[in-house]
Amino acid sequence: MHHMNNVTYKGHLLSAIAVTDREVFSATLVVRDPSGVQRRSGALGTFASSIGAVRYAFAYGMAEIDHRKTPPSE
Repeated sequence: MHHMNNVTYKGHLLSAIAVTDREVFSATLVVRDPSGVQRRSGALGTFASSIGAVRYAFAYGMAEIDHRKTPPSE
């Protein structure tokens, strides 16, 4: 099962995806910049819930946009 949410942050569209595999969730992120260029992260880690996976993916994407250190995963 896939869970996907979108957020716009500083003109970038962030699409966070949580995929369940048995009892854990993995997170990935698609970022579309203001010019329309799109890039996708690899797996960002495993999480106990889809909400945790999506929140982490958004935090990761926002940190990248701001050129900050990305947060550690769970």
